[in-house]
Amino acid sequence: MRKLLAISGFAIIAAYAVYGALLANNWAVEAASGIPLDETIVAMSAAGQGYSSRGGWVFACAGIILAISWLLVTLTPKFQLPGWVAAGLWGLIVALGAPTYFFTAFGNINSVGDTFEDWNAGAAFALEAPPYTASILAGVLLAAMAAIGTWSAFSGPSRPLRPTGS
Repeated sequence: MRKLLAISGFAIIAAYAVYGALLANNWAVEAASGIPLDETIVAMSAAGQGYSSRGGWVFACAGIILAISWLLVTLTPKFQLPGWVAAGLWGLIVALGAPTYFFTAFGNINSVGDTFEDWNAGAAFALEAPPYTASILAGVLLAAMAAIGTWSAFSGPSRPLRPTGS
């Protein structure tokens, strides 16, 4: 069961990363401008506004690296993470996806807004809402796992203090 959950968690983080990259580089830009990406880039360039796909690629690569790292840490017997810790780490990664996406996509969306006076921010946000929602839900999971960890730390059997040193 742990392997299935770990592989599912990996897939969700990796899919979030790829979806975010496609949003930042293509889909949100096209939706906000209302015209195809190549025409949008030409119009932004003519208006002195920049476009870069680097942010999206960095988002995707960082997300995939985090997904692989989380999978390895979760499944490696050497670490033996309790389930609540693994779930909490997963929640942290996904919860931080939304602010990271915002900063990586900001330049392109800002350029669209500066180029087109009739740009459609709502159309871009409609595409961005699922990852933002996932990050909010992951933040709730993270808080729940922190509560479980705190509860288990204080509700377990008390252990006598052992002297350290000699």
